[in-house]
Amino acid sequence: MKNAFVLALSLMIGSAVIAAPTAKDLAKIEAQIKQAKQQQDESHRKSQALDKEVKSVQKEMVSLAKSVRKHEDQLSLLEQKKKELQNQQDELEQKLSLSSSQMAKIMQGMQTLALRPSEILLVQAKTPIQMLRSHRLMLYSFPIVGGIQQQTQDDLNTLSQVKMDLQTKISAIKTTTAELSDKNEQMEKLAQQKKVLQAQYASSYEKSKAKVEKLAKEAKSLKDLLASIEKEQQRKRAQAKTPSRGFGTSAFARARGSLSLPAQGRVTQNFGDTTGASQSHAKGIVVTTRKFAQVAAPFDGTVLFAGPFQNYGKLVIIDHGDNYLTVLAGMDTITTSVGSQLLTGEPIGRMGSDYTSLYIEVRQNGQAINPRPWFVG
Repeated sequence: MKNAFVLALSLMIGSAVIAAPTAKDLAKIEAQIKQAKQQQDESHRKSQALDKEVKSVQKEMVSLAKSVRKHEDQLSLLEQKKKELQNQQDELEQKLSLSSSQMAKIMQGMQTLALRPSEILLVQAKTPIQMLRSHRLMLYSFPIVGGIQQQTQDDLNTLSQVKMDLQTKISAIKTTTAELSDKNEQMEKLAQQKKVLQAQYASSYEKSKAKVEKLAKEAKSLKDLLASIEKEQQRKRAQAKTPSRGFGTSAFARARGSLSLPAQGRVTQNFGDTTGASQSHAKGIVVTTRKFAQVAAPFDGTVLFAGPFQNYGKLVIIDHGDNYLTVLAGMDTITTSVGSQLLTGEPIGRMGSDYTSLYIEVRQNGQAINPRPWFVG
């Protein structure tokens, strides 16, 4: 029994000795760890380089977006001026047509008198008063004809200038439209470039996208969708060890009163206005834009949702941190995606040709608040 115990103990010790790593094994493990660390550092450097490149593209997009917005505004002014000139041209042509008719009648009367020999006029049975009236009529007719001729000439000169101005505006509209089209094409290329860069280091974006799409299908209304997204954001913030970009900065609150509207246009519905047959009160504002107007992010943030939703058209929800969200709805196309980090003024979509009403809602702590105080103009 004792010998058996000793034997078993010897086998255990022998096994322990055999299992112990040698210096060579330790060196191999250390080399593997070092290699893994180098790969991790290289991956981190690539990630930083890609992030820097993405930010560079974003800044270029913001700069280009300003130019697009300027061209849209210029095009609207040119189109308005063109309309005014066309109206002025129509009025002048109508006036000239009337003057021509008046001149024709006067000249016809004077021609009739001129065709009658003076001898016949002298022997015609007329009273002195009738002869005096005929004489006065002739005296008054000449200045009137002269005045009409002068006015007609002035109107013809004005019409000529109006036509030249109109042609200039039409030419400017064509040039501006072509430039705008070119810039929009550049913007689409930049948006695609940004998307490709982001896809290289943000594969988790697809999972986030799938999740919000699932939420969109499950939500019965925009209210349900927002509640679901805000609940998910709260869960993420509670789990996060460090604040992510956009959280805890109070930047959006400080930007109150200094932001540009996401698209060029005029506000046609204000917060609290009575809407629809149900006489409910609007939870946001509506900006009526020109056709195919560009829509940009009003402030830095992270895209939580991007896609079609029920009858709201294409919808984008942006998280600006500190429990502030903006909801932009009614777009025809979207050029951003879930998980994208946006800069102020970065394009996120475009309006369509039929529907040009952009809905804007600002939310704080899950409640809709008046967006108007945040925007200039």
